[in-house]
Amino acid sequence: MSVGVTYVLVGDRDLQHLENSVSILRSYVPNIDIKIYHDYDFNSDILNSLNVRYRKYKREKYLTREENRNSSLWRLISLQESEHDVTLYLDNDIYIVHPGFFKGFEIAKNFGTCMVQNPRMFIKTLERDMGDLDRGVDVLPYDHNFLKNMPEYMTSYNMGVTFSTKDDIAFIEELIKEQKENPSRGQAGLYRTIWKTKKAPYCLPINWLVCKKHCGIERPLSLHVGHPNVYDWWKKEFKK
Repeated sequence: MSVGVTYVLVGDRDLQHLENSVSILRSYVPNIDIKIYHDYDFNSDILNSLNVRYRKYKREKYLTREENRNSSLWRLISLQESEHDVTLYLDNDIYIVHPGFFKGFEIAKNFGTCMVQNPRMFIKTLERDMGDLDRGVDVLPYDHNFLKNMPEYMTSYNMGVTFSTKDDIAFIEELIKEQKENPSRGQAGLYRTIWKTKKAPYCLPINWLVCKKHCGIERPLSLHVGHPNVYDWWKKEFKK
């Protein structure tokens, strides 16, 4: 089974986190193929020393939240373009902290696309107060209307960790189509695709990508250090 990892850099905002994330990844799997998608010219001695590949892309133009929209789209394209049997997409500010994380490749081989449960737990709720669509930044009226008949309390996802397989690439391609035709919050596009296809990714527990709400959880596999409290936890408990 051929495996690889992709990242997407939009501007230079997350470059330092990206360098750290790739360094940590390399410490666990020295020979894995790593490909970084980027929209601007930059030079990083750290990344160059870690034997990564680069693929420059042209940033799409959007009226609002251009960086977020491009990240949501190009992470999917990076999976679609991958030559590997199973490919992992990682957000730049995710630090792996446990070797069990790499079991995700085997899980994906058996079950297809895998994503982590969102800390908001539900896609939407009757109360409209705690679901990912209820509270997520940049959810559009189009999303709410498209999903008006979706039952409340379905499991929500975090796309910051996504394992994708060639055998299940049709789901990713449908998601790309949805994002291109109706750009929105990435996970809103995901929920539209789930409702449209009546298929959903295999859901990995929140330990696979720990965000601020679950800081300190037992047996974390990776940490979303873009949250300051999670970053502090990483520095105290996991930094080598």
